[in-house]
Amino acid sequence: MAARSKFDGAAEARHNRLLGQRINLARSARGMTLAALAEAVGGGPQLVQRYETGEMAVPFGRLVQIARALETPLTSLIGDAFDGGAVEDPESRAVLQIARMTGRLPPAKRAVLAALARELGRP
Repeated sequence: MAARSKFDGAAEARHNRLLGQRINLARSARGMTLAALAEAVGGGPQLVQRYETGEMAVPFGRLVQIARALETPLTSLIGDAFDGGAVEDPESRAVLQIARMTGRLPPAKRAVLAALARELGRP
């Protein structure tokens, strides 16, 4: 069996972080706690947190469960995270912060904010 190069390990860690950020973003945007997501997928909050930080790789079957629990397409979580040229988004922290704030809003205010964002995104 061939030894893995340092680059492969670094790439894997980067992919785990990207996927974890997307899970965190989707969970935060829905206003879901770590505990609620963990319960929905049959794990503990610390396990989900390790997925979100990229400390631990998410098994594919568990990723499917997470996508279902978050009511989001699997492809939106994976995206280009596993493409060779994927890089971490420098704006990830700001996006996560916005998602967390939005997740704490009542559903009616969340809908208003989403409508505003759609309007601001128009040319």
